[in-house]
Amino acid sequence: MNKVNYAAMSDQGLKNYLLTHKDDKEAFYAYMDRRKSRHRDAAIKLNDPGWEEKIIAVIQKQLGSD
Repeated sequence: MNKVNYAAMSDQGLKNYLLTHKDDKEAFYAYMDRRKSRHRDAAIKLNDPGWEEKIIAVIQKQLGSD
Protein backbone atom coordinates (compact mmCIF):
# COMPACT_ATOMS: atom_id res chain seq x y z
CA MET A 1 0.00 0.00 0.00
CA ASN A 2 1.33 3.44 -0.92
CA LYS A 3 1.79 6.10 1.73
CA VAL A 4 -0.43 9.12 1.02
CA ASN A 5 1.17 12.56 1.38
CA TYR A 6 -1.59 14.55 3.09
CA ALA A 7 0.64 17.62 3.51
CA ALA A 8 0.98 17.92 -0.26
CA MET A 9 -2.80 18.03 -0.71
CA SER A 10 -4.74 21.27 -0.87
CA ASP A 11 -7.39 21.81 1.78
CA GLN A 12 -10.11 20.89 -0.72
CA GLY A 13 -8.12 17.91 -1.97
CA LEU A 14 -7.66 16.55 1.54
CA LYS A 15 -11.34 17.10 2.29
CA ASN A 16 -12.36 15.27 -0.88
CA TYR A 17 -9.92 12.43 -0.14
CA LEU A 18 -11.32 12.09 3.37
CA LEU A 19 -14.89 11.98 2.08
CA THR A 20 -14.03 9.10 -0.24
CA HIS A 21 -11.74 7.28 2.22
CA LYS A 22 -13.73 7.53 5.45
CA ASP A 23 -11.86 4.64 7.05
CA ASP A 24 -8.47 6.37 6.68
CA LYS A 25 -7.79 7.55 10.23
CA GLU A 26 -4.51 9.21 9.29
CA ALA A 27 -6.35 11.37 6.75
CA PHE A 28 -8.92 12.28 9.37
CA TYR A 29 -6.26 13.33 11.87
CA ALA A 30 -4.36 15.27 9.20
CA TYR A 31 -7.57 17.10 8.26
CA MET A 32 -8.45 17.87 11.88
CA ASP A 33 -4.90 19.07 12.65
CA ARG A 34 -5.08 21.38 9.67
CA ARG A 35 -8.47 22.73 10.73
CA LYS A 36 -7.34 23.29 14.34
CA SER A 37 -4.25 25.18 13.21
CA ARG A 38 -6.33 27.87 11.51
CA HIS A 39 -6.97 31.16 13.17
CA ARG A 40 -10.50 31.55 14.41
CA ASP A 41 -12.01 34.73 13.00
CA ALA A 42 -15.11 34.85 15.16
CA ALA A 43 -14.72 36.30 18.62
CA ILE A 44 -18.05 37.62 19.78
CA LYS A 45 -18.97 39.27 23.04
CA LEU A 46 -22.32 38.37 24.53
CA ASN A 47 -23.56 41.96 24.49
CA ASP A 48 -22.29 42.81 20.99
CA PRO A 49 -25.23 44.20 19.00
CA GLY A 50 -23.53 43.36 15.67
CA TRP A 51 -22.89 39.69 16.44
CA GLU A 52 -25.12 38.36 13.66
CA GLU A 53 -23.33 40.35 10.97
CA LYS A 54 -19.96 39.16 12.25
CA ILE A 55 -21.03 35.51 12.19
CA ILE A 56 -22.46 35.86 8.67
CA ALA A 57 -19.21 37.47 7.47
CA VAL A 58 -17.12 34.62 8.91
CA ILE A 59 -19.39 31.97 7.37
CA GLN A 60 -19.27 33.67 3.97
CA LYS A 61 -15.48 33.90 4.20
CA GLN A 62 -15.21 30.20 5.04
CA LEU A 63 -17.56 29.19 2.22
CA GLY A 64 -15.37 31.10 -0.19
CA SER A 65 -12.15 29.43 1.01
CA ASP A 66 -13.29 25.79 1.36
